Amino acid sequence: MALKAGFWYVISTFLVKAISFITTPIFSRLMDNTSYGEFSNYASWQGTLLIITGAELYNTLSRAYYDYKEDYDKYVSSVAVFSCILTASIYVMFLLCGSWLYKIVSIPPQFVHIMFFTLTFQSCKQIYLAKERTLYRYKSVAAISFISLIVPTLISVVLVILAPAQQRLGARIYGFYTPWSVIGLVCLIVMLLRGRSFRWSHCKYAITLSLPLMVHYLTAYLLTSTNTTVTKGVLGAETTAVVSIATSAVNILTILFHATSGALTTWLMDNLEQKKNASVRRGLLFYVLGVSAVSLGVILMGPELIWILGGRKYAASLTLLPGMVVAVTIQSLTTVFTIILTYRKRVAKTAIYTAVVAGISITGKILLLPVFGVEILPWINIIAFGSLFFINYLLVRKTGDAPVINLKIFCFCILLLALLIVLSGHLYAHSLVRYAIICCAAISVLFVAYKKRSLIIKLLKKKLKK
Repeated sequence: MALKAGFWYVISTFLVKAISFITTPIFSRLMDNTSYGEFSNYASWQGTLLIITGAELYNTLSRAYYDYKEDYDKYVSSVAVFSCILTASIYVMFLLCGSWLYKIVSIPPQFVHIMFFTLTFQSCKQIYLAKERTLYRYKSVAAISFISLIVPTLISVVLVILAPAQQRLGARIYGFYTPWSVIGLVCLIVMLLRGRSFRWSHCKYAITLSLPLMVHYLTAYLLTSTNTTVTKGVLGAETTAVVSIATSAVNILTILFHATSGALTTWLMDNLEQKKNASVRRGLLFYVLGVSAVSLGVILMGPELIWILGGRKYAASLTLLPGMVVAVTIQSLTTVFTIILTYRKRVAKTAIYTAVVAGISITGKILLLPVFGVEILPWINIIAFGSLFFINYLLVRKTGDAPVINLKIFCFCILLLALLIVLSGHLYAHSLVRYAIICCAAISVLFVAYKKRSLIIKLLKKKLKK
């Protein structure tokens, strides 16, 4: 059941969210560089503030299931209401201190209200999806994911096409985030009708576990989102657009890895609860190899991805892509450690260490960008995420869960991808060599699939019978 639910969750989430990747070429061509950079800055702050206003409460649902099995819907209802209260409080604070906060975020004041309207119900949707995923209700997750991205994306595309050039930034923001918010509102109503409860004991449990997670995920998110926000502040919106195209190309990894880690969370916690260490070690091995294979494919197809997303005017983005891919891959592998630490309720130290590393890396970006340009961004992220990888592994060792981690395989895959950063310039300059490697990789996968065809068919038949 867990494998089936996880498989369909990953597939549905990846395919649905890939729509945003597909529409990037449309927006990059319809909007001028400055407007595109402004929207990227807005989207980065939207993601950053979501972690703060939502306080990562949704990430407590997987662990809370084992402590609140009897009144799980009531726990979910309490957490949803508490999330709305937190968002409203921060919104009031934002309005009272707006004059200097606007300067920090560099967002026009007219877009702040829609931002907090979206944040309120976006966190509710996260809570609802986390609950459904924990209960293996993958069909519900797939349906909500489909509706909440397809509809807003189509509306925003139509509005941007119809709007005059000077109004396309507003058309994209309102066209996407307004319907997105309405879907979150529906999720909130459903949770309240099912739970019909608000208990401070539930809120206390949630905030105790979520605060360290919030610090951890916020600072980890800042490590990547500041690629655009710091670049805009230091080098301007036009240069930010170049960084944004490379970031959009890497988003195909982020989308897939986010979906996979979401499915992995429930499976991993279930197996840890049942003390199935051998199963965990074997499953994580497949996870690492799968993540690395996809990352390898994105690096090799880099020139084509950049051309599709932005065209020739964003060719400079190609030099940033391999390093960004490696950084995101390391971040995804580190997520395994975070899930284990969350299950053990020992996330305080990882939050502290992540905050320290993020602070140093963001300072480094501010100081080094004017000197070395945007080419320094991927290296700063790689060093930061690499440090967090080993720090979190040491924290996992202290919990006694190190035996489920094959550290040699983790490190081998990271080093192999890092080697491609050095070779990428040569590969991109010699397309025939690059295509030959892609063909060899594809043939190898097909060969392994053919050799193991009986096992694959047997597994498929077994799953179809279920």
